[in-house]
Amino acid sequence: MAGMEEPIASPATFYIADDSDWMGPREKRPSTVAHSLPLVREESARHDLNERRSRLWDNLSLNQSLIWYFAISLLFSLFYCLFIYYVLIRKNPQIGSVLLDATTSNLLISIFSQIFVLLAEALVSNFLDTLRGALAGREAGTTATAFFGISAATGWLSVFRLVLVSRFRDLWCNFRLTLPVLGLLFSSVLKFQANFGYYFIPSKVSIPVYAGLVPIEILLLQNIRTTDLWIYFQSFTNLLLGHPNYSVPFSANGCTGSCKSFLLPGGLEMARQVAPALNLTLFHGGIFDNNEAIRVEASRGIVLSFEKTSPDFMFDWEEECIYAGEQIDDGVQLCVQQSGDSVIAGWTSCTQEIWDRNNDTYSTACWDDLSWTRKPMEWTTKMTGHYHYATATYDRLNGSLIDVQPIAPPPSANQTLLASPIPLSAPDYRTLYRKLLVPVNGSSNALERTKIDSFTYDLIWLHRTYQVSFPDQEDAPLSYLQNFLAVPIQFGIVAMEFANYTQNPELLKAFFGPQGLPLPDDMITVAVGGRSTSRLLIQEWTGWAFIAGTVAMLLLAGGGIWWLLSRPTPVLGSSGIPELDILRAGGWDGPDSHGQQRRGSGGGQGFTDRRGDGRMVVHLPEGVAALTRRETTSGWRMASSLRDWGIVAVNQGRDEGPTLVAVQKVKGKKSTRDVHVP
Repeated sequence: MAGMEEPIASPATFYIADDSDWMGPREKRPSTVAHSLPLVREESARHDLNERRSRLWDNLSLNQSLIWYFAISLLFSLFYCLFIYYVLIRKNPQIGSVLLDATTSNLLISIFSQIFVLLAEALVSNFLDTLRGALAGREAGTTATAFFGISAATGWLSVFRLVLVSRFRDLWCNFRLTLPVLGLLFSSVLKFQANFGYYFIPSKVSIPVYAGLVPIEILLLQNIRTTDLWIYFQSFTNLLLGHPNYSVPFSANGCTGSCKSFLLPGGLEMARQVAPALNLTLFHGGIFDNNEAIRVEASRGIVLSFEKTSPDFMFDWEEECIYAGEQIDDGVQLCVQQSGDSVIAGWTSCTQEIWDRNNDTYSTACWDDLSWTRKPMEWTTKMTGHYHYATATYDRLNGSLIDVQPIAPPPSANQTLLASPIPLSAPDYRTLYRKLLVPVNGSSNALERTKIDSFTYDLIWLHRTYQVSFPDQEDAPLSYLQNFLAVPIQFGIVAMEFANYTQNPELLKAFFGPQGLPLPDDMITVAVGGRSTSRLLIQEWTGWAFIAGTVAMLLLAGGGIWWLLSRPTPVLGSSGIPELDILRAGGWDGPDSHGQQRRGSGGGQGFTDRRGDGRMVVHLPEGVAALTRRETTSGWRMASSLRDWGIVAVNQGRDEGPTLVAVQKVKGKKSTRDVHVP
């Protein structure tokens, strides 16, 4: 219309029609739109960022308890996982100058695990109480079973009922149901198959020593007096492989079923200080007097494995057996057969039935009737030996083995010896046993004869006692036979050491070659003094499982908390008192300044009655909201606000149950029993 001004185009909508306009080509024309859009986008992005920051800080202030629970749980979990890794997984119970023995570690694990579970439960419960408000704040809300099921105020059995009602369709409700099981797993997994183990605390005292065992050197043993041999066989035939100073059970490769194996690491008494003469024991000079234990590192021990033979196994009675006892009118038979690098040995004695035929005039029944020597032996065994390195710790006062740890061979080990079994020799055993049991006419002196007769009688008595009086203990003579075979292996090192410092070196060279009879260089190792204690040993996988579970829990909790804090709407945190949280979230803000009802956004039909004495009485559940204003966000402030209120159960009549009311306390008034509900 005339007189009206044409509208001026807005810069945001300015448009250039075509390339023929007066402003020239389009690509060269100034455009307000082109310059404005980046500014608008930047401003919009800045505004969105500020809004997100504001919401984040608001949610942080509303969820301080949850943040504190997470921070405390994170710090304690970090400390506990480091403790588990260092003390239990790496098996190092000494932290600085503090030594955690087995009982102390066990106690600490129990305490720390309980603290961990309590913190985790508090964190998860607080998170779930906050989460249910966030779930309800979504456009679609959440199910009532999930809302009440994940509340910390809902008992486990009630949660189970809600899960059944929902037919296990509420994921969070199902998770809440598993919390006690997860807590039980976290509190007990570290104790699964845990036991007490040995731990050595070294001192500053150590010396080089010869330690370990050597194979049988028959040429040397042949020249030892029979009385000296008798001492060792008489003392250890009944107990060597069970002796706490010399042997421990061992799991050898391929030794299964009825097979038994033992590790003989050498013995404390057999070790010698490295010196020109091998007559200095580890106790010489009082080097270890102030130490309660001595650890011998990487000594070359021997593993002996024993297998049963078939019941019908037979020896060559003429070539492989030794017969003794005729000089005492009794008899014992001992046979040894070669089987590759192993030996098969068996023994028996004249039976009680045959021996009973002896009388005052006839006392050679065992040698007139040799039927007891011509049948399969009841007690036979196959022995195989292997070298095996081990670190052994001994009690300094009695020489007993405190701990034995099999180890890999050190670089100095003779790999050729380790590659195959020790070549045990049946002829050498027969030579040794013949010297021990059969007197030589004209060369054995009276003392030797007495020792031989005594030992032979002991062996025969052993067999006959178990045959007649204890037939159920059928393996006892077999155990004695295994000890009998092991004695020269355990104590052959003593003969070699004795020969080294008592015999003329030239004589040793004449017997054993240009090198004489030195101990092998790979027997040189180190003995260390110290003290011993016990430590807690766990299954390593349980430690890693606990750490992995802890990391997973913290990552999930941290991710969940970040999701809650970054919500576009405010997320009201849990105060730790779920009953008050739900009433506060329901919209009840409590009475106004005149003591009258003030209904919040949640609606409801509460009431307020201000008494003449100044007390305010409100119904529960609506009135409980008066205890804590909605603006009270921290659990501490909410708890503090409860100091001025009391809760009273008021009986309204015979047909109605009691009603809970909240009563505001008045200074000087202690009783709240005169409250009546209008």
